Amino acid sequence: MTEITQIRTATAAEREALSELHRRSSYVWEGDRADLDAHPDALGVAAEAIAAGRVRVAVGTGGALLGFSVVADGPDGVCELDDLFVEPRLMRQGIGRALVEDAAARAVRAGSAVMTVVAHPRNFAFYESVGFVRGEPVATRFGPAVKLRRRLGRGGA
Repeated sequence: MTEITQIRTATAAEREALSELHRRSSYVWEGDRADLDAHPDALGVAAEAIAAGRVRVAVGTGGALLGFSVVADGPDGVCELDDLFVEPRLMRQGIGRALVEDAAARAVRAGSAVMTVVAHPRNFAFYESVGFVRGEPVATRFGPAVKLRRRLGRGGA
């Protein structure tokens, strides 16, 4: 298992490396590659998100970037987990779970009561394992998905 030495806010200097990690992680799903090739703008980490402190990185030994999350504030105490990506060779080692828990804890401190995420059915098992519950179907530019919700605070994060 890969050890996370810290989870911290991303820096502007890490944007390119995080965007490449996003690409590698997204290309794990062979069925998504054609859509990703047709829409390269779907990949990458926004400089604005980094500047706003919304991108968190899991860092390993020697400063290796293991994964990242991006959270957006929403209305009425609801925030959204916009992105969650882990280095493909390190998937299923607890990095995604640690990033979700970090995001949830930070969201609680910021006053959010609920965190949402839009996910493809293949990712339901992971999100349910970290406390999300399936909600309503949503349309994305890459096809149907579902919005999942996690209560934060008491009984949640």
